[in-house]
Amino acid sequence: MEKCAASPALLALPLVRKHLAKARIDEEDDLSPVKKPKPINLEQMAQAGCGDLLEVTLFAPQGANEHDFLLGADVRFGTMIVSSEDWSKSVEIGLARATLGLDLTGCEIDPSAHRFGDKKPVVAKTHIQRTQADTKAFRIGGSGSLGAQLKGGNLSLGKNEATLSAGASKEGKVSATETQVADTREEPVVAMSGNRWRFSAVAEAYMQSRYSGDETLCKLRVNAPNIRVEGRLAFQPKDIVMIDVEAQPALLDRFKKSPNQTAIAKVLLARHLKEINLLEDKSGATSIAGWCSTLQGVVKNDE
Repeated sequence: MEKCAASPALLALPLVRKHLAKARIDEEDDLSPVKKPKPINLEQMAQAGCGDLLEVTLFAPQGANEHDFLLGADVRFGTMIVSSEDWSKSVEIGLARATLGLDLTGCEIDPSAHRFGDKKPVVAKTHIQRTQADTKAFRIGGSGSLGAQLKGGNLSLGKNEATLSAGASKEGKVSATETQVADTREEPVVAMSGNRWRFSAVAEAYMQSRYSGDETLCKLRVNAPNIRVEGRLAFQPKDIVMIDVEAQPALLDRFKKSPNQTAIAKVLLARHLKEINLLEDKSGATSIAGWCSTLQGVVKNDE
């Protein structure tokens, strides 16, 4: 009994079934939902130091996840009245400058993302103006001669000879004047190195109201499951501005006439602010930590 040879179509059938099954699996993978990153619930805490002068509140405007998140900072400034123990003297003070520093744990600032307060270097333009001054000098001279001869009782006059010569010379002098113009613009908020931002009074003597909060401060990349972001707003004695002094006229006159008296008063005020400050001074011996805001959280597990 002769065996029938299998047709090419029957031989290719298992291969076709294999490709169809693979295409079905690929289609199911494409339709499967994209895995969302694990969220981080951040808890906000605040420590008040000199609340009348300055305050900061850190927040994540779009939430946080295991990969990254945007960080915002609501920064505000005001004035504060400091009085003597017997209430006979008082002074209202403000701040001309302050610095916000971030202490990061489990995350870092994304260097490729924009930071609030990024400032381009100052552009200087040099204009060169050249001026040419002409100096002219003229020289005029003349010469003449007259000759006469007597020949045979006849007087003959020689030809009058007169010569006139004139000369002129021109001298030029070129001078160049260079004028350098710098296109500068003072910004109230400047991003600096070391995870810091400097806030400054630009149009006024001291800072008032809100300086930050509408725009994202920076973008943070998460590199550990436990996240902690501490923002510390600090200032130095030289940043204190005395707005109004209620005391004897003689004392007020000393402040106005003597820069040394004003400097000493700022040091004494700074010492007083450190004494009433509830915050532990981590920013350095010369700085006063006025407010501290902290965000912390843990990456959530799937379970």
